[in-house]
Amino acid sequence: MLRYLWIILFLVPIHGFTQEPVETPDKVYGELFRAVQLSRVFPDSKTFPDCIPLRSPSDILNSYRQEMPDSGFNLKRFVLRNFRLPPEPKPFTSPAKDLLQHISGLWEVLNRRADSVVEGSSLIPLPHAYIVPGGRFREIYYWDSYFTMLGLKEAHRYEQMENMVKNFAWLIREFGHIPNGNRSYYLSRSQPPFFASMVSLLASVLGEQVYLDYSKELWIEMKYWNEPASDTAAPRQVLLDINAAENYYLSRYHDDLDIPRQESYAEDFETANTAVRQFLQVV
Repeated sequence: MLRYLWIILFLVPIHGFTQEPVETPDKVYGELFRAVQLSRVFPDSKTFPDCIPLRSPSDILNSYRQEMPDSGFNLKRFVLRNFRLPPEPKPFTSPAKDLLQHISGLWEVLNRRADSVVEGSSLIPLPHAYIVPGGRFREIYYWDSYFTMLGLKEAHRYEQMENMVKNFAWLIREFGHIPNGNRSYYLSRSQPPFFASMVSLLASVLGEQVYLDYSKELWIEMKYWNEPASDTAAPRQVLLDINAAENYYLSRYHDDLDIPRQESYAEDFETANTAVRQFLQVV
């Protein structure tokens, strides 16, 4: 079956993506986002990008602009009044002494139902249930999920395996690639491409029809890794000057944006400033 897969992919019509542009937290909350992150209101820079607004983002931002000039303004109190914080990681303890029983109990702890749309949230809602890594990682992650699926297969949780593949296929159809995770701030980067391996793993359980079911998405992802994101973005595929008689290309992993990562904003900002200071000392 695999030998015919790429022939099939060339026959699949590719249409445009339907997803409306998704704004990242820095775009949604503007100067409020930068103030919270650079003031380190929360020890973990991922906390604020994952917060859920308690009213419309535009109303929150307008209130911030009105209240902020007040000498008694407290930024953290403002955030806590206008946002619901993401849940704190809860330690998991199992009465089971057997490792397999312990892992079996974890599946339901890490399972998340299909998401609902929430205005102003960075979470990209997925149409099917999925497994998260746990702890501060409250969303699905790309290549991590392949290894999760290996465990699901061993546990005979085939429906959960299929749901994971369905979610990634949906992301490919909507955005043209699988982002690092299902957060708006992950859309500018992906992870090492494991979708074909996921499809192959699912096919080992459900049969070779799975290759045909996801042929369109396989083709779209291959195009993503072999084409630049835009006219201005750095190409993902670069020429390796190894042999003048033959061209070799490498698909490289990088972020399409050259700004601090939303979930590590303060850390990246400080790293950039330190690098500039060190550079100026050298020159």
